Amino acid sequence: MFFGGGLDFPCILANSELLKFANPRAPLYGHLSSVDSSSTVMRLTWISGDGKPQYVHYGDGKLALSAVATFTPNDLCGSFVNPAVNFGWHNPGFIHTALLDGLLPSKSYPYKYGSDEVGWSTATNFSTPPAAGSNELTFITYGDMGKAERDGFGEHYIQPGALQVIDSVEREVHAGKINMILHIGDISYATGFLAEWDFFLEMIGPVASRVPYMTAIGNHERDFPNSGSYYEGLDSGGECGVPYEMYFQMPVNGKDKPWYSIEHGPVHFTIMSTEHPWDIGSDQFKWIKSDLASVDRKRTPWLIFAGHRPQYSSLEGGFIFSTIIPAVDVHFRSVIEPLLLFYQVDLALWGHVHNYERTCAVNNSQCLNYPIRDHGGFDNYKSSMYSAPVHVIIGMSGFELDSFITMAKSWSLVRISKFGYVRVHATTGKILVQFKLPDGRIADQFSISRF
Repeated sequence: MFFGGGLDFPCILANSELLKFANPRAPLYGHLSSVDSSSTVMRLTWISGDGKPQYVHYGDGKLALSAVATFTPNDLCGSFVNPAVNFGWHNPGFIHTALLDGLLPSKSYPYKYGSDEVGWSTATNFSTPPAAGSNELTFITYGDMGKAERDGFGEHYIQPGALQVIDSVEREVHAGKINMILHIGDISYATGFLAEWDFFLEMIGPVASRVPYMTAIGNHERDFPNSGSYYEGLDSGGECGVPYEMYFQMPVNGKDKPWYSIEHGPVHFTIMSTEHPWDIGSDQFKWIKSDLASVDRKRTPWLIFAGHRPQYSSLEGGFIFSTIIPAVDVHFRSVIEPLLLFYQVDLALWGHVHNYERTCAVNNSQCLNYPIRDHGGFDNYKSSMYSAPVHVIIGMSGFELDSFITMAKSWSLVRISKFGYVRVHATTGKILVQFKLPDGRIADQFSISRF
């Protein structure tokens, strides 16, 4: 249909003939994730209009068969007035997932997926990440990306920075030096308009089809009243984490328990859900404590902790919206922060607030260590003994940016309200963190090292 009259007075001006998909069963949107820390098995997930099992041809004649699942409105938790089960519902088709085993770490493999019956994807290559305990890892991380349409089409929720950031990330991935992506919450911002998951999966395809795309859950994937989420907002539009967990199958602790850990190179990643109960005595709290205690620093000398809602932000009460719904839950910080200090987390990554902010090595709002700045303006958190985690907010990859309008806190060292992403290079002796703008310029960089 062709509409006129704008959004205020829409009217149908003309109808086209019925348009049909050339192949409604085609395999689409293949994206990878790590299964464990060995880097010898990868998971490939894709969408198709056909519910029969399909295949992945990969490597030198290897073959993997898909498991198939889907979801219906009955699996979601919204009521009739919420989009996910009503005016935002979109049939997801069938979600295929296959385990690609027999791989070697840090290797590239050709692959394609589909079947002779429904057709095959374009052949491409994926790369496995380095195994746990190896000497080096390079990954890109960000939160709050969402999506936008290249033709300028306006959906209900557009994230203006998404395309320029993902295009820049794609250039880095295609250069062959990125081992994985970590997206920490607020993934697609579909918020109950389920067709927008397809738009997002298509947008990240050039990246997520080549390296593992690891994720953490955010409020816009999970939160809904009386659904088991810790916060009772309407932020997921009634999705309640179901599409997220189907599309992004992480090595989690069970259904609706989307916390996990994984090791690649010299880094142990502990990924929590800020949207599920985390109070002392909860399943997640017990798991976080156990996971942090299990880290072998001889194998993975660096410990990175990630979740969606931050423990520190200059915007915790700086503007009217955050006065009503604070960006920082002080109780959350009081419960989880002692674990970060006790188990010596090196770097804590957060999203939710739509800007970039870096702290000193901080605990209980007090700086325990400051970086040493060299003549080139490069900050190095360097000490002979552990002090506290460095916290970095990285929610600047797509959603409309939040401006800094408050005075800087004593623990806030760098505050930048620009779109971009973070590139991390870890060796056994140092972590280098760079905040990169879409044009490739470095807006902030620092390192963490101990001697």
